[in-house]
Amino acid sequence: MSVVNWDTYRARNQVPNYAHPVIRRQRLLDSLSDATSSPPGLPPSIALLIAPVGAGKTMLLADWAAATAAQPEPATIAWLTIEEQDNELGAARSAVRSALENTGNPAVSEAIRQLPPTTGDDYPAALAHALEASDAPIWLIIDDAHLLHDPAALESLGKFLRWAPPNLRTILAGRFEPPLAVHRMRLEGRVFDLSHRELAFTEDEAAVLFAEHGVRLGECDLAKIRSRTEGWAAGLRLAAISLARHPDPTAMITDFNGDSRVVADYLVNEVLDGLTEDERGFVVETSIPDAFTAELAEVLTGNQGSRDVLDTLEHSNFLVERVSGAPGWYRYHPLLREYLRAEVGRLGRLAVGDLEAVASEWFARSGDHVHALEHALHAGDDDALLTLLRECGLRLVLAGDWAAVIGVLDRVSPAVRADPSTRLLRVAAELARGNTAAASSTLSALDRESAQDDAEMPAELEMLGDGLRLQVAVQTGGIENALETLQSDPVGEAGDPELDSFALLQEGIAEMYLGRLEPAGRHLEDALATARAAELPAVVLQALAALTAVAGYRGRLDDMTAMASEAADHGRAHHLTDHRHFHVAQLFGALGHYLRMEDEATAPLTSQCVPQLVDCENPAMGRVAVLLGAILEFETTDDRHAVARVIRDHCGPARNRPLPPGTTALVATSAQRAFLQVGEPVWAAQVAEQTAAELGHGGEVAVLHATMSLHHRRLDAARRELAPVLSGELVCLSEVTLIRAWLMAATIADTRNEPITARSALVEAMTIAEPEGVLRPFYDGGEPLRDLLDRHRGRFGVYDKFAERARSVIPQSAQGATDLLTPREMELLVELPSWHTAEQIAADLFVSVNTVKTHLRGIYRKLDVRTRRDAITEARARGLL
Repeated sequence: MSVVNWDTYRARNQVPNYAHPVIRRQRLLDSLSDATSSPPGLPPSIALLIAPVGAGKTMLLADWAAATAAQPEPATIAWLTIEEQDNELGAARSAVRSALENTGNPAVSEAIRQLPPTTGDDYPAALAHALEASDAPIWLIIDDAHLLHDPAALESLGKFLRWAPPNLRTILAGRFEPPLAVHRMRLEGRVFDLSHRELAFTEDEAAVLFAEHGVRLGECDLAKIRSRTEGWAAGLRLAAISLARHPDPTAMITDFNGDSRVVADYLVNEVLDGLTEDERGFVVETSIPDAFTAELAEVLTGNQGSRDVLDTLEHSNFLVERVSGAPGWYRYHPLLREYLRAEVGRLGRLAVGDLEAVASEWFARSGDHVHALEHALHAGDDDALLTLLRECGLRLVLAGDWAAVIGVLDRVSPAVRADPSTRLLRVAAELARGNTAAASSTLSALDRESAQDDAEMPAELEMLGDGLRLQVAVQTGGIENALETLQSDPVGEAGDPELDSFALLQEGIAEMYLGRLEPAGRHLEDALATARAAELPAVVLQALAALTAVAGYRGRLDDMTAMASEAADHGRAHHLTDHRHFHVAQLFGALGHYLRMEDEATAPLTSQCVPQLVDCENPAMGRVAVLLGAILEFETTDDRHAVARVIRDHCGPARNRPLPPGTTALVATSAQRAFLQVGEPVWAAQVAEQTAAELGHGGEVAVLHATMSLHHRRLDAARRELAPVLSGELVCLSEVTLIRAWLMAATIADTRNEPITARSALVEAMTIAEPEGVLRPFYDGGEPLRDLLDRHRGRFGVYDKFAERARSVIPQSAQGATDLLTPREMELLVELPSWHTAEQIAADLFVSVNTVKTHLRGIYRKLDVRTRRDAITEARARGLL
C-alpha cells in the first residue's frame, strides 16, 4: 500500500491519534530524522521501530512522513503496509514496486515503470539502479514488517536493504523484528533502533494527550496513571477516553486497571487474540506472581517447555519483558497482568488457591520470604501461613523487612492474628517501625492473658517475648528488671539462629544503655558470631554498628574505626547501604575521625549519614544523629549559633528518645564548649543539670561543673570539682572526658604558676590520649594549652612526639592579637560571652560601671565592631577567646 496524503491515510485506516502530543512527536521525529539523514556518500541507514501493539508506531510514522512532506524541499516518501498476502516473493516485490511507483515523484514513478517484470532474476539489481539513477532522496517506510514471514521474500528484501542505493533510507516498523539478517549492518553502525522504551510517554507528554481530550489532571493523579500504564500509548489513550466522560477523575484513576471494560476489550482484541489456547493458558497462570522465571513458570503451568514459550512471546513483542537488573526474570505490563489476574479468578477459588500455594512454596524454597508470605496469604491456607510466619517472620523483621511483615499481618484471618507467635512477631515489627506504644500494649495484653490462662508458653516464644520486653524497656525504662528476666533463660541457646542472635543483640544493647560496656561488648560479639554463622547479614550489620559505638564509648578509637570500616564493607557487599545501622556505624566512624582531628574524613561521612538517620524509625537513633552531626559540624559551619541551637534542642532528656550513657558522656562536654563559644553561658550551665539527670553525679558532671567555674575564673572551685575525678573517686564513662579533666588541671596549675603540677597533669592526659591518638581535647584547650606545651617542649619523654602532634593541631592566634587589647580589656572580653549586664560584670570585676563601659567602647573600636555579639565573633576569629 502506498500513501501520499497522510490525512487520507489516517481516515481510511482509522489510525487513532494517541501519538499526537507535540512534545512527544517532536522528540521522536527528531530521532527518526537524525537516523535517516546521514550525509551523502555514507552507507544507507535503516531505522528499526520495534514495539508492542498500541505503542503508537504507525501514528509516529504518519506524523514523521507528514512533517517531512511539509518541508520546503520534501523528500520522496514511499509507504508500504505489509499484509498477509504479501508473503510470497512475487507479491512482496510487487508491493514494494507499487509503493515506490505511487510516491507522487514523477521521476521516481517513471523510473519504476521502466523496470522489467518483478519475476525476473535481475529485477533487484534493476530496481537499485533505477532508484540510484533518479538521484532523489527516497524514504521507504515498511509498516507491520513483522507480518512478513515467507523465507524467499525475506531473503530478497534483506539483500535489497543491504545493497540498496545510497539515496534510499528505509524505516521498518513492527511488533517484533523480522528475520532479515541485519546484524552485520548493525555492527557497521547502519541501523538505528527505536524501542518501546523510547516510545513510552513521559508525564509531560501524557498531560498534553489528556489535554487534547479535555482532561486536566493534578501531578499526583498524572503520576499515578503514568505509572499504571508505564507510558504505553494505547493505555494512556484508553484512560483519556474514560476520564473525559467520568465525573470523578481521581476515583476513575483508582479504578482504572486491566479489568476495566474499555481496557479489557482492547487487550482481548489486540493483544491476546493472536495467542494459541496453550499460550493463553500459560500467560494466565504465570500472572499469579508480580514477576517470574522460566523455572517458576514450569512449576505454575506444568509446562516443561516454558522457556520456549517465553522466548516466543518475547520475540513477538508480546506485553512481557525482562526485569531490569534481575537476569532470568520476566513480568507482564501492569494493565495486562491486572486483566490476566481477573482471568485467573474465573478459574475458581480452589484453582487460584492451588496456584498461590505453589508460588508460595517456590518463593520460600528460593529464600524470597516476602513474596512467599504474600502468596501464602492469597492462598487462604491459615495453617500454611502460620507455619511460614513462624519460620521466616523474625528473620524478615531483623533484615529490615518489617513493613512487609506488618502488611501481611494486617490482612491475616482472626485465627492467625490471635496466635501468640503472630502477636509477638507483630510486636517485633512494631518496634522495628518505631511504634513502641503499640508494641508495649500488645505485650501487656499477652501478659494479662497468660496470667489468666496460667498456660505455659513454648520456650522459644518465651525467650522472644523476654527479648522484646527488654527492647521496649530500653525505650521506656526498667532495663535492669527486663534484663534479669531475659538472662534467667539460656540466652543464645535456643537452637534457632534468628532467635539466638536477636536475644544476644538485645542483651548487649541493654548492657550498653546501662553503661556496662564490658558485658555489652561480650554479648554483642556473641550476637555477631551467631548472626554470621546463620548468614543473617542485617543482624551482622546491627551488631557491628553497636560494637562501633561501644568502642567509641570506651575510647578505643582504633577498634571504633576498624568496626566502622568493617560495617561499611559488609553493608556494601550485602546491599545494605540504605539500612539505618549502616549509617549509624559510619557516623560513629566519623566521630572517631573527629576525635583524632582528621577533619577531611569527618565532613563527608557526616553529610552522608546524618540525613539518612534524622527521620528514621528509631527516634533515639534520630536524636543521636542530630546531636553528633551538629557537634561534628560546629567547627566548620558559618553559623555556629544556629548549630549550637540545634544541639541545645536535642541535648536534654527526652521521653522515648533515650541516649546510651556513652553517647551522653561523649557529647556533653562538646555541647557545653559550643555553647560557651557562641556566648550562651546559661545553655552551658544547663548541660551539667541535664547530664546529671541522665547519668547521675559522676565524672562527666563534675567536669562540666568545673568547666563553668573555670569559665568564670573561679579557679579554686574548678580545682575542687576536678579533684574526685582525677583521684578516681568519680569515674568518667568516657576516657575523652578524663583527658579533658587532666588538661583543665594542667591549665589551672599553669595559671597558679605551678609548673611541675602543670607538666604532671599534661603527662597524665597524654598517657590516656596517646595510645588511641585522641587530639580533640588538646585542640579545644586553645592558646593557653599551646603556650603550656611550648614551655615544656622536649620534657615529656616517650610522649614528646605525641606532644608535638597535639601542639600542632591547636590553632595559633593571629600575630599581635593579644597586644591589641589592654589587660583590663582582655579581662572584660572574657566576660562578654556570659551576656551579663554591665552592672553584673562590674560587680564581678570589682570596678565601676563607667569603667566597664569605657573598656567596652575600647574593645569595640579596636575590633572594628558595633555590637556585643560581633565583638564575641571577631574575638573568636582572632583567637582572643
